[in-house]
Amino acid sequence: MVREWRRLLVPPQRLAAAADGELALEPPELHYLRRVLRLRPGERFGLVDGAGQIWSATLAAGTARLDQPFQAPFRSEPPPRPLLQLAVALPRQDADVLLRMACELGIDRLSPLRAERSAAAAPLRPERQGAILREALEQCERLWLPRLDPTQPAAAALAAAPETLPGSEGPVLRLLATTRREGLPSLEQCLGSAERPGEGLAVHRPPALVEPSPALVVVAIGPEGGWSPAEEQVADEAGWQPVGLGGTILRTSTAAVAAAALLAAWRRGLALL
Repeated sequence: MVREWRRLLVPPQRLAAAADGELALEPPELHYLRRVLRLRPGERFGLVDGAGQIWSATLAAGTARLDQPFQAPFRSEPPPRPLLQLAVALPRQDADVLLRMACELGIDRLSPLRAERSAAAAPLRPERQGAILREALEQCERLWLPRLDPTQPAAAALAAAPETLPGSEGPVLRLLATTRREGLPSLEQCLGSAERPGEGLAVHRPPALVEPSPALVVVAIGPEGGWSPAEEQVADEAGWQPVGLGGTILRTSTAAVAAAALLAAWRRGLALL
């Protein structure tokens, strides 16, 4: 039943304030429910907090009535594991589409980079980018809202030690998508493979990190002109594993979506083990 509900994302702090079970809806939320989703008073929808919880609610005049107490949501789910992160030198065009697709595919953290060869582009607008991720979460029925980091220089991000986030404590696998290197392993090869006993189901797993499995997998995607030699050297010295994403040269947005799809499929496979 829960998957039949259309969804609205409301920040946890606002939901927590609805202690009496009545949530005052803001004008954009009412517009979305009434005009976009075409819900009428008395119809039910899902309220999600972006932190793993969903409640069923009934639309009223300007408010939503929670069908469950705030302390007892309809469903809760823990953070996915391993967490998946894309560090991307966002392209001048298609950045919004890239963020939306990454969210829909299941990426948990997005880290925009400014590389040496990045094309000049308008700076990210946090409100606009946040709205894109919220809308994507509502559409694809995720319960966890991806984290969007501030833009930072690529060299600094590649040189920095992996950041530990809640749910990501443990080994970190860092993969640098690149091209034009002899003997470059593919992303699939670096994730490794295993089989579910008795069923012949191929499941990707990092061979060097089978026990324990990584808590966080990060894939870095360069700009349209590729990483500079200095950036690749920084990544090598910091321990990033270079990987390829196929036999052709991909645009940044294509590479990011391809990597996100491969990571999401790999994580789904791990859940079957």
